[in-house]
Formats: sequence, structure tokens, C-alpha cells
Amino acid sequence: MRSLAAASDASPPRLVELDALRGLAALVVALYHFTAEYSDLYGHSAPLWGEAHFGKYGVQLFFAISGFVILMSLERMGRARDFVTSRAARLYPAYWTAVALTFTVVSLFGLPDREFSFQTALINLTMLHELLRVPHVDTVYWTLTIELSFYLLMFVLAYARALPRVISIFIVLVVLQTLAELAAQAMGMPFVARFAGRPHLQFFALGVLAFKQSRGEVSAASALALVGVCFAHEVLVGSIAPLPVFGVVLGLCYALSRGALRWLTWRPLLFMGFISYPFYLVHQNIGYVVIRRLEAAGWRPEAAIAVAFAVGFLLATLITYRVEQPALRGYRQWRRRARTQAVVMPHVA
Repeated sequence: MRSLAAASDASPPRLVELDALRGLAALVVALYHFTAEYSDLYGHSAPLWGEAHFGKYGVQLFFAISGFVILMSLERMGRARDFVTSRAARLYPAYWTAVALTFTVVSLFGLPDREFSFQTALINLTMLHELLRVPHVDTVYWTLTIELSFYLLMFVLAYARALPRVISIFIVLVVLQTLAELAAQAMGMPFVARFAGRPHLQFFALGVLAFKQSRGEVSAASALALVGVCFAHEVLVGSIAPLPVFGVVLGLCYALSRGALRWLTWRPLLFMGFISYPFYLVHQNIGYVVIRRLEAAGWRPEAAIAVAFAVGFLLATLITYRVEQPALRGYRQWRRRARTQAVVMPHVA
């Protein structure tokens, strides 16, 4: 996902394999939702050829991609506050559109246990609704809360000019996260344990490490230490993903840092990466509505799933070209004007 929400701000030469990975992750997550999760929630009208249970772990890859992309973005920005405005311009217009579309479709056509009030939809527009204990208009939004937590952390590090020490800081943070979860579990406080683990720092850390390795800015000892504490977290505490998922994400991050994923740059996969953030936001509940309607009309589940994918691709493409990209162009023009005025004013004075 353009992070699962973050799109690449990379200067040329662009790491197009990031887009390919993002597109691949979005596809496997959607495949999981339309097969295994839909079967659990509503039941398909006929047995499927197969269910993509593995796809649920695509979000861990999204988190690692965010670690890579966000550090890359921050290191090329002159001011930390520019990071806040650029993230807002990139995330919110597509998100607002997705909330409005999903709420409208579900309200019109119905979807059991996923119909919410207009007030709930309005609060969702803040992207902070989970912190307010307001339900998600679409359950995929849970990852956005995780992403925002990571963005806040990285902004604080950038503002404090601590990015040159980011690997050491992440080693400490992952250790503290692990100790907090272990202590909370030992004292019988599962809520605190879940809260301590929400940032999923171990996966973001792998992406941060991959970026630093791609620049040749991290020693072997520091890299091994960070991987070691992340692995220890997975062994001692665990996460929503089984241990092999950590190994797969680690391997992909290492390959990315060494430029070994350029073979992934297949044009359709790159386009999927380009539209992946809007696709992620709109595919699930709208896709469920499509599948329910078509299967009720006698369609085979596989055909209904194919149409749900097509609808997701179409909506994501429209949002990308009619909402997201125009919003980004407008933001960049505004920033250029602001910089020009900042340069001109001292001379005029």
C-alpha cells in the first residue's frame, strides 16, 4: 500500500520495486478478504477452489514498506513539519473519498454487522476514530491507526534531529516494547500487553533497517542487533502473524536493500502498487456487497470474487487519478509558492 498508506516520495532513481511489493501485498490481502474471511463471515454459496489464508499477513509487509519509505521521505525533507503536511495531503483526500463511498454503498445495499450511522462515518473522517472507541466504517482502517502511530514516532525523531541514530533508537524501542508486553502478561494485564504491541515496531524496524542498508549507512553489528531484538520479540511475545511471516518479511527487506527485487517490476504489478492505497481502502466492504449480491443471483463464488476485484480496481483507479493525484499536485504547487515567498520576503525587506 502506498505504505498501506504511504506512497513513495523517492527522488530519482525511483525504487520501483517498492511499488511492486506494495501492489503484491495489496493483492494478497484482498484475496484473503474475498476468500477466507468472507467464508468465515458470511459463507460462500459454494465451496471455493481454495482460500488464501496467507494473505492476511500482507499487512506486515505494508508496515515494513512504510518503515523504508517514511525514513526515505524524512531524510530528503528540509523541515520535519513538511512531513506532516505531505502525509496529510497524501493520505486524507483518498481516505475521505473511500469512507464516503463505503458508507454509501453499505447503507444502500446492506451488509450485516457492518452498517453504521452517519455520525460514525463523520468521526471516521478524522482517521483517529479508533482512539475514540468509534467503530471502523471498514475494518481495514485498523492499520491506519498503526501507521499514524509510526508517523508520529518518526516525526518526533526527525524534529529532535535523531534520525542519524535511528537504528540504535529502534533497538531500544523494540526491547522496551518486548519487556512491556512480557511484564504485562506476567502481571495478568492483557489489555496493557495488547496496547504495548500495537505499534508493530518490529516490522517497521525491518523497513527502516532496509533503507539504511540500501544507503550503506549501518554497520553489520547494528543490523544484526536490530534483527536480533525483533526476532526475540517474535519468539518471546509473538504477534498477530506467525514466526515464518517475520522471516519472509525480513528476507524481502534484505533483498530490497540489496537491489535484488528489480525482477518484480512487471508493469501491471507496478500499476497495482500505484493505486494500492485507494484499492486497500475501498476493496473490502464494497467487495463483500458485490460478492453477496452476485452469489445471491446464482453466480459462482470465483466469478463473484473476480467482479469484486474489478470493482475495486476501477474505484481505486478513479480515486487515484481524480482525487489523490490532483490533491498531491495542489499540495506541491502550494509548497513551491510558500518556498518562493519565503525566499522573496527577506529580499523585499
